[in-house]
Amino acid sequence: MMALRQKRSSDRFSRSLSGVFLPVLLVWVGCTAQSSVSNHYLTAEKLWSEKNYPAAVAEFERVVKESPESAIGLQALWRASMTQALFLNEPQKALKGFELFIQRAANSELAPQALLEMGEILFSRLNQYARAIEHYEKLIESPGFREEDKALFHYRVARSHFHLHRIRKSIEWYEKMMARFPNSSWIPRAMSDLGSAWYALGDQERAAFSKALKIFQDLKARTRGRQHRVFVEAVFNEASTLEELDKLEEAHDLFKTIENDYPAPNVIKIRMVRLSERMKKKRK
Repeated sequence: MMALRQKRSSDRFSRSLSGVFLPVLLVWVGCTAQSSVSNHYLTAEKLWSEKNYPAAVAEFERVVKESPESAIGLQALWRASMTQALFLNEPQKALKGFELFIQRAANSELAPQALLEMGEILFSRLNQYARAIEHYEKLIESPGFREEDKALFHYRVARSHFHLHRIRKSIEWYEKMMARFPNSSWIPRAMSDLGSAWYALGDQERAAFSKALKIFQDLKARTRGRQHRVFVEAVFNEASTLEELDKLEEAHDLFKTIENDYPAPNVIKIRMVRLSERMKKKRK
């Protein structure tokens, strides 16, 4: 699993660099082959290819310090930031690097990718949800992003509100995202989370469990035979909601249908035992 994550990180790193600064860089290095800056840059490239990432970043940063506004300086800043984000687990440093890159190269072809990386760090790595909301709301109004990207931005805003315990605000954003991007690949995830948000309100609002149930049932129908993992999760959540609505037999029967498919089979067994005990008490 670790090797796969490393490969994906390397591929993402490589794709983000292809063809953007390279022609300028080659001319620049060719004309100033003896300069301190070019030597540091080429050393950084060699160290990076050897997977000596800390040393490579140190050399990239020397290039940035010596030539901050040049093409090679911007390329070095980009590579240092991406390496810190993807290979060194230094999200704070990477975030500062991307912020500086945006300040110096806001019109470059890599600027949208830098903004995406900043959002990823704020949301997934640092769990700074208030900042993530502010960041993604700006990106929603920014040009240069695909519709699928903007669907993700809506989803991340909704999820951030949920993490901040702003349940109603998260519901508002999930519904807005689903209405605006009905064919997005993020819709199943948004439906699941929207159902969970209504479920979370169940103890406070009478109709919340019923709303959650309808969403989980719709998600189950949408993913049946196509997205097995999401389908199983939808069935689990539907059964849990039925239990909350005191529909014990229906919940028990649903749990049984995923007894062999749920990632944690013991959880299903425990839930079924508990439901059986409740049904016995109810019959007395």
